Formats: sequence, C-alpha cells, structure tokens
Amino acid sequence: MSVIQGPATVPEVATQVKLGGWSCPGRDSTSFLSRQHREFQAFLHLLEDNFLQEFLSKDPCFQISDKYLLAMVLVYFQRANLQLSEYTHSNLFLALYLANDMEEDLEDPKCEIFPWALGKDWRPKVADFLRQRDKLWARMGFRAVVSRQCCEEVMAKEPFHWAWTRERRPHHGVAQRGCSEVPVSLPRGPGLSPSPCFLCGLAPFQCHAPLPVPSKYPSLTSVWHPPPSQAGLSVAEGPWGGSFLIVLPAQLHLEPGTYTLHSE
Repeated sequence: MSVIQGPATVPEVATQVKLGGWSCPGRDSTSFLSRQHREFQAFLHLLEDNFLQEFLSKDPCFQISDKYLLAMVLVYFQRANLQLSEYTHSNLFLALYLANDMEEDLEDPKCEIFPWALGKDWRPKVADFLRQRDKLWARMGFRAVVSRQCCEEVMAKEPFHWAWTRERRPHHGVAQRGCSEVPVSLPRGPGLSPSPCFLCGLAPFQCHAPLPVPSKYPSLTSVWHPPPSQAGLSVAEGPWGGSFLIVLPAQLHLEPGTYTLHSE
C-alpha cells in the first residue's frame, strides 16, 4: 500500500468537534473531517490487501472478525492517532486482538491471529505481540470500549462495503462458556483450511447457508428427525395447549432454562 501523505498542519482553535463517537479538541472542523475521510479510505484499502483477504476468508463464521470487530479496529486506529503510514497488517492484527479481548468470551478463536501476525514460528513471539498490544492500548489512552452506536456510525460512512456484510449468525452471537466436544488444533494459520464449525454442524463453506424461512404455524411433520445417536429431545409447550417433543441436533447446545416458540 502506498503511503498517503497526512494533512497539512492547521492553526489550532479553541473548539471541540465530535463525530461518529470520536472527539477531537482544538482542530478546525473541515480539516478534521478531511482527515477522517482519508483515514477511513486508508482502512478500507488495507482490508483489500491479499494477505488480509486470505486471513478474513479463514474466519467463515466471523467469530474473530465480524463487522463490529472490524469497525472497532478503525476506531482504535483513530483513537491512537495513527499516521496513515501506520495503517498496516501488524497494527490491524494488534487492534483486532484487542477488540476480541474486549468483546468476546472465548479465548481460543482469537489465538488464530498469532500465526498470521507473527509468522510460522509464532510461539516465542507471543509475549512481544501482547506487549505491542498494550502499547497500542496505552496510545489510545486505554479507551478500548466502543459502543455499538459508534460502530454503526463507522459503517454508515460506506454502508454497502463488503466488510459490513460480515454478519455473525445468532448462535455465534451469544455467550459461550463451554468447550467443543471435538478437539481442534488451534491456531491453524495461513495455508490451512479453517476449522469445521461444530456449533453449526456444517463444514466451513456451508456454515452460512440461508436460514430456513419459518412457516406461519409450527408443524410437527416438518421437523427433521436425525438418528438417535445424533439427536437430543426437548419438551416444549404448544400454542394450542399441551406438550410435544422437539428433536434437536447433538451439536446444538442450549443453556438450561425455558424457551418460547414464536410464529410469524
């Protein structure tokens, strides 16, 4: 990526401009808007890099790089006041790891960042990577919390960009504190296919098949019944009164509790 020259120095004025969740005291508003536009375009240009494209393609369920986490990376870049020449792979991986630290419950998935950021011999370099993450965090004034509204304001600047289509499926969006029943060697790194998604129960390339359209009324005859070895039973209350059984895939784990069925 060619280095884009930063904006010319402008006289400081005693005002404060706030836009998209970021504040910038003491700058002329026109210069500030112009700089934000250049930063936004530099970030989108960085995402088009072939190496980062390969990295993103290895996260088919968007567990470590969904649209909100990517928007947080840009917010971090701006809070750290990075120069455009610092919009690099290394800083993106640091910021993305920090965003995962802030937002995600599971520890294992974000470790996939290590071989991409540090190379094949990544293990002895992890400690330094974490120190660099902390330096970026300090450069941001330790302001790592980003609201959903702030992320959506970032995405609204170019709402049809492909990065904002990285929408995580609902069953990947809730708190997960259990462990997969099938051990997976993490991290995998460049050159290897992504791990199969056992939560979806599908191969990675099938994970984002369209969800079935619910019928207007629940129907017992339309429920798929897998073999007993792959199924679990759950008792549900019917809208017409009484109880019936729902057959669930073994890969789908629900927290104990009461659930309500809704029909459209």
